[in-house]
Amino acid sequence: MLQEQSRLFQRLLFFADLALIAVGWIAAYFIRFEVFLRIDFLPPPEWQPFSRYVGFLPGVLLLSMAVFWATGLYVPDRAQKWTRLVTGVIKSTLVGVIVLAASLSFYRAFYFSRLHMALFASITPALMLALRLGLYVALRRARAQGRYQRRVLIVGAGEVGRRLRDAFAQYPWMGFDLLGFLDDSKEGPDILGRTDEAIRVLDEAEASGTPIDYVYLALPLSSAQRIEEILSAVSTRLAHVFLVPDLFQFDILNSRVTEFSGLPVIHVIDEAPLDFRRAVKRAIDVVFSALTLILLSPLLLLIAVAVKLSSPGPVLYRQERMGLNGQRFDILKFRSMPMEAEKKSGAVWASAGENRATRVGAFLRRTSLDELPQFINVLRGEMSVVGPRPERPVFIESFRDRVPRYMLRHKMKAGITGWAQVNGWRGDTSIEKRIEHDIFYIQHWSLKLDLKIMLLTVWRGFVHENAY
Repeated sequence: MLQEQSRLFQRLLFFADLALIAVGWIAAYFIRFEVFLRIDFLPPPEWQPFSRYVGFLPGVLLLSMAVFWATGLYVPDRAQKWTRLVTGVIKSTLVGVIVLAASLSFYRAFYFSRLHMALFASITPALMLALRLGLYVALRRARAQGRYQRRVLIVGAGEVGRRLRDAFAQYPWMGFDLLGFLDDSKEGPDILGRTDEAIRVLDEAEASGTPIDYVYLALPLSSAQRIEEILSAVSTRLAHVFLVPDLFQFDILNSRVTEFSGLPVIHVIDEAPLDFRRAVKRAIDVVFSALTLILLSPLLLLIAVAVKLSSPGPVLYRQERMGLNGQRFDILKFRSMPMEAEKKSGAVWASAGENRATRVGAFLRRTSLDELPQFINVLRGEMSVVGPRPERPVFIESFRDRVPRYMLRHKMKAGITGWAQVNGWRGDTSIEKRIEHDIFYIQHWSLKLDLKIMLLTVWRGFVHENAY
């Protein structure tokens, strides 16, 4: 997106960041020792000479830029969205500040103001983001007007190829100008020829003065021989070539490409990697759960007393569940049944009309208040606030072979609420529909979707006709 695939632009951005880091370091000094001096009890300015801070600036620049390169801040990505742009800068600057603070802690001959470091950690990413967002807006506007375009040829007009075409049309600011398709079995005005005519199309575009920059190979895996032939042919020209394998016949969960001893490895079904967004999700889980338990502590105490008075036994009920990657843990609930209930019936799927719950327990189930202790499971790291609901291993044994794709839901941490629950698929409802919604959530997960589910849970998720 911001970084054009040219070394010149990357170098300009690199040196611009160097200048912004220097500005942030110096501005933080003057704000700390000129603005904030009179409102705290730290030593006067002569104890923190400006020359000493400037003397450390080259080391700050060197260390910061090394961290930025290592965290991938300057990896060119023409299709990068502004949200990834923001998180990328925040992640890189956060790591940079941590490494810088750790490095300066070894230098005990000179005291560094913590407030200065905090200001530096705030000013620098703000300046870097302002620069990038300004370039983002300017570049997006220019590409939408037809400037800085990259001409694209797609080999394969199947589902993958058509989805690429739709993405290019949906996001014109990325600057991809689709010339057309090559395909052996389809016809139409956008089909420029067969897949073995790639060289002809490339040469004709070159002769017309509008060469093709990118060639996307969007063929099924069964066409390995054809892909090899096209790669061999196109390698004699200057176009960049990208392989987009047709994997839509599979259930794709947390897909990404890694490298093993030089070999590209496509993760088709995998656990979500611990990236910056996942760290934010965990932080939200901890903060939200802690605040919920604190704010609702009077209600929790009242429920605990009601449960204790309703029937003999403990207040909390522990039940084994299966979570991320099949790990088992004890889920916590307010006890809603007499102690001997399951000894008589065994593990039974909750259904309408059952009479095992106490009077208090029936109310807690209808209002989902019996689930509140699960915020303790979230604090322990066993669950998340949002995710697929965990199930009992005894039921999983019967579902895993009978319900297609059932075990895929364990590729994400279990949640107190989820996409299936806010859409009504809870209790004694269709397992297939529940799994369909769980997989949709995993495939489309984002912090924005989590927030939406949390709001929908408050709006319509507590009391439900299938809660019993």
